[in-house]
Amino acid sequence: MNLILGVVYAVLGLGLIFLAAPLSLRYNAWTASLRERHPKLNPPPTPESRARNTRIMTTLFRTLGVILAVLSIILLLPLLLSKPD
Repeated sequence: MNLILGVVYAVLGLGLIFLAAPLSLRYNAWTASLRERHPKLNPPPTPESRARNTRIMTTLFRTLGVILAVLSIILLLPLLLSKPD
């Protein structure tokens, strides 16, 4: 079970690290469209805030990816270092 979980965490972590920029652009486009449709809830973003939000979300996605990758190493390392019976 730890092997499967470790591999899944590794794949998700690496995917988030490498796909952080496109994911943040898509996320920010989605939230901007919500803000433009409902300006009473939140005002539409300015170009500066869109760029800042993209950088913030890219950093968050990459941070989550690194956390998942480290978690996968923690799960897989004992399996790799154990001696076969």
